Amino acid sequence: MNENVIYTTYAICHTHNLNKDIINEMVSWGIADPMGDNPDNWLFTQNDFERIERAIRFRKELDINIPGAALAIELIEEIKHLRNQEY
Repeated sequence: MNENVIYTTYAICHTHNLNKDIINEMVSWGIADPMGDNPDNWLFTQNDFERIERAIRFRKELDINIPGAALAIELIEEIKHLRNQEY
């Protein structure tokens, strides 16, 4: 994963054929945490991009809404964190 890559709202919308409202909702549910104070100027990290992609897959493949996708992502990340602590 390249931590130096930054994505704009436009780039994410264009890549995944989304509108800004979906990105705004994902941000409001904590799926992504962009830098910047204005949605038109938000900048997303590679981690944000991957979390958004995961939420999109949950929506398309499992018909999970955005709040459900946010919860699933958090639970998956918590499980990974706990597994890493065991070793």
